Amino acid sequence: MKRRTKRKSLLFFRYLAFGIEILLLWLLQSTPKLLPELLGSKAFLLLAAALSFAACVKPIPAIILGAVCGVLADISADGTVGFFSVAFVLVCYAEASLLGTYLNRNALTSAVLSFGAIVLVIGLYFLFFKVFAGIPDCGTLFVTSYLSRMALTALAFIPLYILNNLLTKKLT
Repeated sequence: MKRRTKRKSLLFFRYLAFGIEILLLWLLQSTPKLLPELLGSKAFLLLAAALSFAACVKPIPAIILGAVCGVLADISADGTVGFFSVAFVLVCYAEASLLGTYLNRNALTSAVLSFGAIVLVIGLYFLFFKVFAGIPDCGTLFVTSYLSRMALTALAFIPLYILNNLLTKKLT
């Protein structure tokens, strides 16, 4: 009985740490001029965090953590209510399911899957809200802002994955 309550308390502290991490990253991402812009844009920290959670946990917690990150991303975004919530839930579920069922759960596989998910989410956002909206000179905007955002988000995934993998191993 003691072992079971100890495990539940460790799970509580793990998800509490994940929640604190999400709030801190949301504050870092949404505070103007707090993080410097590199190559014309900032990293999408909530997307990197959601994908790093999905690489470390099972599908149901990955869906919940992805939904929380997506809702906070929607709150921070300009007029795209619901897009990031749905996109984060879908990519987090896909990544957690693939890593739990078909692929080996390691850093390289997680990074490759996450990079694909980052390109997919940011690319679809660009397509739906910039190209279909008729923004002039979309190609230049994509090259100057969105490619660098994808690269910086992929780079932000690496330390977040290391941190969340460590938290998952220590608090299990």
